[in-house]
Amino acid sequence: MKLKTLAAASTAWLAALALLTASGLTLSTATMDREVACLFNMVREVRSIMELEVHLLSHERESARVTLTQLPEHTRARDAAGRELERLLEDLRENPVTADNADVFRTAEREVRRYLDARAQADGTALPVAGAAAGLPEEVDRAFAALEDLLAVKLDEARIARERVDDVNRLSETVSLGAATMLLAGVLVALWQMSRRVYRPLLAIRAAIDRYGAGALDARAPQGGLDELREIAVAFNEMAAALAEQRRKQLGILASVAHDLRNPLAALKLTVDRLRPDRPLPPEERLRPMLARIGKEAARCDRMLTDLMDIARLEGGEIELRHETRDACELAREVVELYRPTATAHELRLSLPEEPVPLRCDPVRIEQVLNNLVANAIKYSPGGGAVQVAVAREGAEVTIAVADQGVGIAAEDQRRLFERYWRAPSSSRVAPGVGLGLWAARRIAEAHGGRIEVTSAAGEGSTFTLRLPF
Repeated sequence: MKLKTLAAASTAWLAALALLTASGLTLSTATMDREVACLFNMVREVRSIMELEVHLLSHERESARVTLTQLPEHTRARDAAGRELERLLEDLRENPVTADNADVFRTAEREVRRYLDARAQADGTALPVAGAAAGLPEEVDRAFAALEDLLAVKLDEARIARERVDDVNRLSETVSLGAATMLLAGVLVALWQMSRRVYRPLLAIRAAIDRYGAGALDARAPQGGLDELREIAVAFNEMAAALAEQRRKQLGILASVAHDLRNPLAALKLTVDRLRPDRPLPPEERLRPMLARIGKEAARCDRMLTDLMDIARLEGGEIELRHETRDACELAREVVELYRPTATAHELRLSLPEEPVPLRCDPVRIEQVLNNLVANAIKYSPGGGAVQVAVAREGAEVTIAVADQGVGIAAEDQRRLFERYWRAPSSSRVAPGVGLGLWAARRIAEAHGGRIEVTSAAGEGSTFTLRLPF
């Protein structure tokens, strides 16, 4: 799993939990608002019914007072109570009770209307004062009883609505607690995944790096966790393995250099032993060859050390070129003549154009490249054969090709031929080496703005072509 996948999954999971929580809370809040509004309306209706009862009794009382006193203020009070009865009935009609209890409201309204009609008829007749004062108790009782039934129904509905509000409130609390629990669980799961897939693998990689830095060269990072961390661990392990291999090859180089230096140093020691101070000097005809041998072996040691210093400079990117204008034909001729006396088993051929081929280069470095190519051609042609060095000009380039008839190089090995410390398996079986010559030759050619190309096949020899700008 990649880091962005884990982040996206965690974000989507937490977002889904948050959305679910918000949806639940919104739904419960909406339900709560609806139930509270219903309860509020019922409370208002209960109050209206109670006011109906009060105004019904007030209407009956003021009607009796009008009959007894005929005072206008009682008339006005009676009429005001009647108007309030009409208003409250109209208000209840606009907000009726549930369908199951609608009959109760119609009964109460009918009884109140019947009372009002009866009272209107009684107020319009010339009844005796005693009879008028007695009022209409039967009509009032029936109307008041109907209002009491309606009030009971409303109170029962209000009780049910209150229970629904309590249920919604408990449900809202449950949803909130559940949502909080789920969010907490989601966060804990996300943190656990981050710890398992990110934090602990990072700590393991850091521990491996610390061990490696402390000198444990065999320390390797565990390849676990997210893909990115696994790639980092793989890259670190490959780097550590490459450094270990490079260190092994460097130790091989030191061993090879020590071995190569041992021969000239042994020759120097033997020659110097013959010139010990406690012995007389040999005759001049014997002394001169001995001094020449000392100079030759010293020059050989100096050349080896110079090559090592050149390799160190090349690895550090500190190639210093001293350009001169030289004839490429002359450079090739000098290299071939250098190897001709020692390569007695090979036929060294030189192919040069008739005209000089001027070349702007560092002649010492170019000779170093040609020496490497010619020496390789001789070394990897153990059965002898021809080694041809050809100089030519091709357009804007000067080419110096070195061809042999040796073991050749397989096609799958040619792409790694110029890597540092790498040697083709077929070459390793033929002659010793450390795999730095061709690497250094390519670096020198590239420093001149050129390149080295190879054409070869296993068992058919090789041709290395140095191409430099004209």
